[in-house]
Amino acid sequence: MDQDSFRNLEKHIWEACFYATIWSIWLTRNGYIFKVAVARSEEVVDIIKFRVAMWIKVKFNMRLCSVEDFKRYLDGIRLLKL
Repeated sequence: MDQDSFRNLEKHIWEACFYATIWSIWLTRNGYIFKVAVARSEEVVDIIKFRVAMWIKVKFNMRLCSVEDFKRYLDGIRLLKL
């Protein structure tokens, strides 16, 4: 993957992180208010990672990359020095 492609992917990952976080918090809040469903913060973080992985996988047609591989990538993205 060349530098421009990587930057494009990185940009979309950060955008997906933002939207997945907002969406997940909203759904967790609604679950608590309307269904009295309590979610632990670890569960919400895992759901956010899963959503980001699925959205990016679909957007970039990444058939060879499993969702678990992508979640591990998201766990390690902070270690990248760009």
